[in-house]
Amino acid sequence: MKVDVSFENGFEKAFVAGIVLVAMAAMFLVGYLISPGAAYAEWDSSSGFGDSYYLKEISDNIEDVSDELSGISGTLSDIERALP
Repeated sequence: MKVDVSFENGFEKAFVAGIVLVAMAAMFLVGYLISPGAAYAEWDSSSGFGDSYYLKEISDNIEDVSDELSGISGTLSDIERALP
């Protein structure tokens, strides 16, 4: 199967190119409107390296858990020292 597309002049080429660009812009707009907002809010713009907001949140959670485990460890050490 062979498809032959030909244009008579520059206006027809420009017209078809414009239609293709408008169709691509419409597809982009539809994709932008139906995509979840979290997909665009993930990156932290304050970082020059593009660190993720979620990675920062996970890091903070790990730090909190580490502090809790340290406290538990200290309590267990105190209990162990109090044993005969």
